[in-house]
Amino acid sequence: MAPWLVPYQQQLRQLLANKQLAHGILFTGPSGIGKQMLANWLTDALLCTATVVPCGQCKSCLLRGAGSHSDLLIVDCSCTSIGVDAIRQLSQFMYGRAQHQPHKVVLLAEADKLTEAAANALLKTLEEPPQDSFLLLCSANAKSLPATLLSRCQQWALPADFSDDAKHWLSQQINRPVPDFLLTYTAGGPLKALQLLESGEADQLQVTIISLSQFFSHQLSLNDCVKQLDSISGLTQIFGWYLRQQLLPALIAQPSERILAIHQLYSRWCRDDAQILGQNKQLALSAFLTELKRLQG
Repeated sequence: MAPWLVPYQQQLRQLLANKQLAHGILFTGPSGIGKQMLANWLTDALLCTATVVPCGQCKSCLLRGAGSHSDLLIVDCSCTSIGVDAIRQLSQFMYGRAQHQPHKVVLLAEADKLTEAAANALLKTLEEPPQDSFLLLCSANAKSLPATLLSRCQQWALPADFSDDAKHWLSQQINRPVPDFLLTYTAGGPLKALQLLESGEADQLQVTIISLSQFFSHQLSLNDCVKQLDSISGLTQIFGWYLRQQLLPALIAQPSERILAIHQLYSRWCRDDAQILGQNKQLALSAFLTELKRLQG
């Protein structure tokens, strides 16, 4: 278990031992903070027939490890939305009798994908939850969920983690220094940061950020900067982060018109990048960077 999740794990274990765990539990927080990791652990604990640790050795734990536990339903979140049919299947499952004791568990990893009709259908199940059945939901955008649904769940908010402890944990996982920008880039999601480090994307990001800094400090020419950025994917997100963290804070004392113009320029970049197919990327980059540098002053 990731160290920043251990306090939540201990609290959940105590509630489960005291039979005070709510039937509907919602884990919220930024992407990469470990919502699903905590939900998976609680699923294991609920299904374990020996202890609340879980033990990992009883028949129920072995079935869970093999991915064939009949008292666990994992809702498919691979589509863009989760509709009423999935919730009807969920409700039918929860009201059925457990084949293994003591509990039945439904795991819904992306609750913000629920349609309005699906959320309303789910509310009916949460209003009269079946005994010994638990619904575990995760959401990176809890504000998108209906207030009525939120009120029926015990909410566990996992805050973004920008701490030195999280950075130290990351360095231990990969046995190398962690770039200073990475936790802010991932909005305080250490697991997302780890994914970027393991895939090599973090190194690419670092090179891109250095190139932008050199360009805006007149250490790198426009042509050289464009050449370095031309092959980089995900520039919209990188530009957004760079503006928020590096460029705009340095312009805080500048006229508001200039700040507004920068925001509008970035908005146009996002629109064109999403809507214009086959645009000349080098020309678009040159125009964007030239105007942004002019507005920087």
